[in-house]
Amino acid sequence: MRRVVPKAQPAANSPTVLESSGATRPGTGTRIHTDPFTGEKSPIMATAKTERSLVTAIRADVAESEAYKAALARGEIGLQRPTGANVTGSDFITATLRPGTRKVQEVIVTDVKATTVGRTPVPKTNIPGSWRAEVNSAVAPNRLNLGDKALEGEIRAAVQQGRVRLRQINIDYSSSPSGQGKITGW
Repeated sequence: MRRVVPKAQPAANSPTVLESSGATRPGTGTRIHTDPFTGEKSPIMATAKTERSLVTAIRADVAESEAYKAALARGEIGLQRPTGANVTGSDFITATLRPGTRKVQEVIVTDVKATTVGRTPVPKTNIPGSWRAEVNSAVAPNRLNLGDKALEGEIRAAVQQGRVRLRQINIDYSSSPSGQGKITGW
């Protein structure tokens, strides 16, 4: 017997999430999974064949996705989504607005680190050059599409003015009380 699962409806009081329709990095997300119950399609970003790869691929991929969703829920504007934990480059790119305005404060390049033992590496201090190229690509006119030309111009101006910051988000999956999926680094 086929089970039909209704799609979740957003809560009436849920915040509006702003994400560029070009947020997927070109050339990624080519493998697709179709949910047999709902028919929903989603990209396959990681697979695992060993116990270790469950941590280095699946767990790491979930960490990137959860950090991105949390960033959007915090009001950040999605410019480039995560494309897989083992894909080179930044993990995702967002922009923030100055509180209470529609003026862009900065563009944030995020590196997500997941741990199952409670320790994460020391954050990088400089944005790698290839990640800066990703930022430029994410805000290019053919990709950045928020449906708001003024906001898109603000985001591009922030990049041109150097208001781009590197951030490391840590997700602790250890069994300690401070772990269990806790996200820090905002």
